Amino acid sequence: RYDDRISFGMTAEKDNGEEFFRGSQENGFDFYSGHIYLKDFGVVQQLAIGDYQAQFGQGLTFWSGLGFNRKSSFTVSTAQAGRNITPYTSINENLFLRGGAVTLNHGKFDFTAFYSGKNIDGNLADIEPADSTDILDPQVLITSFQESGFHRTANEISDKDAIFQEHYGGHLRYKTTNFQLGITAAHMQLDGQINRNSNFYSQFRFAGTDNTTVGADYLLRVENFLFFGETAQSANGGIATMNGVNIEMNPRLLVNITQRYYEKDFQGVASVGFGEGTLVENESGIYFGVEFRPFKRWKINAYIDQFKFPWLRFQTDAPSSGYDFFGQLEYQASGRTNIYLRYRDRLRQMNTREEVDGADFLVDNPRKNLRLNFSHRATNQIRLRSRVELTEYQRGDEPTSRGFMAYQDVIWDVRKLPLRIAARYALFDTETFDSRIYAYENDVLYFFSIPAYAGRGTRAYILIKYDLGRNTDIWFRLAQSYFTDRQIVGSGLEEIDGNTRTEMKFQIRYKF
Repeated sequence: RYDDRISFGMTAEKDNGEEFFRGSQENGFDFYSGHIYLKDFGVVQQLAIGDYQAQFGQGLTFWSGLGFNRKSSFTVSTAQAGRNITPYTSINENLFLRGGAVTLNHGKFDFTAFYSGKNIDGNLADIEPADSTDILDPQVLITSFQESGFHRTANEISDKDAIFQEHYGGHLRYKTTNFQLGITAAHMQLDGQINRNSNFYSQFRFAGTDNTTVGADYLLRVENFLFFGETAQSANGGIATMNGVNIEMNPRLLVNITQRYYEKDFQGVASVGFGEGTLVENESGIYFGVEFRPFKRWKINAYIDQFKFPWLRFQTDAPSSGYDFFGQLEYQASGRTNIYLRYRDRLRQMNTREEVDGADFLVDNPRKNLRLNFSHRATNQIRLRSRVELTEYQRGDEPTSRGFMAYQDVIWDVRKLPLRIAARYALFDTETFDSRIYAYENDVLYFFSIPAYAGRGTRAYILIKYDLGRNTDIWFRLAQSYFTDRQIVGSGLEEIDGNTRTEMKFQIRYKF
């Protein structure tokens, strides 16, 4: 990479359990990726050849890869910022584009065109035409897509690159200092026909060989108001819209109001959207978030989100509704010490697990979390981070399941050596998997880890980074989970005969 204007690179990756230069992987690595990317070369604002991502507007019409506009402690940040074209440097083997894309600029207008054609993983079912004299080729039915990237067993290997998928489209944007308007069109083509399982809740999802979405997005700033949103329509007529406003009431008080309405039959080509569900479909809701600084060192973040699912969902055999409340009080005691107290109360409805005649009825599923987090810089070289978290979950009239987790982090920058050490020791005790607790962990460069702490036991890890010189650094990570409530860890291909799971990573980077 040169500055942010030129980037080229190649990535090769294999997962544990996959063959290497033999058997099903005679070419060595299981996954290869490469790109060439240019930015700000005259009228050519962006150019990508090889593997890349294309992301526009708020994500409803087209957004390849992952979207990060979920609810979080940044309670007034619900708007996406589409970056048009970016190089792809990750190792997910399916969620990217492969081909070429260009963004051209002329004054206040820019236009992006993109094309992608690549094989992706999926399950197929081949059938012959009903009439043996039919001149048509045998139909290829796609029953599901696979996104794990694992190719270890015969079934996983047979799913590899089973489907050829094309994407192409464009985005036209008009942009001034305080106003932005974009129009996006995207098309997806498969070399087979999707034939999903006939679950009642999924009957409105896309089935066929090709799909198209069109939409418009906008940003408008008027004094202390920032309006944003996007509306998209799929080929079958389904609509998805999301609109919001950020208001700076005064320098101490920020407010966000966001509305979304995703029809049950909206079928996005590659869509992400703000909301409670994982898919842009079958959801409506109104979100209200605030950030308030009542005093110099104090900050309050809170939101309330009221949502409905007009149609059925997985394990929810009727229209349902719920709410999500979040509140956080943060105190910056000094430049070295930060403390926050966080509470979250979320309720959704699901099928009962009771044995009942006829259709399952819905019951409330409240989940509550309480967290106390303490961060302190003991010296210029040593930082400490402590956390205690409690969780509570109940499904209908079932007994309440509770969980507890506490950890201590130490991050030490050894100045006399080009060395950094990050370590954690955690205790956890959850009555069921439903009351699990997630916690972010430090990892080697370009990786992240957010495991679920579930069951009863301890977890510890140490991460070491050592700089061999100006251009070379080495990373090593060792993590271990020890369980006191079981003698088998994991299941299936990941099953371990014992109560301990150990993970190890080693990474070396050379910069030139």
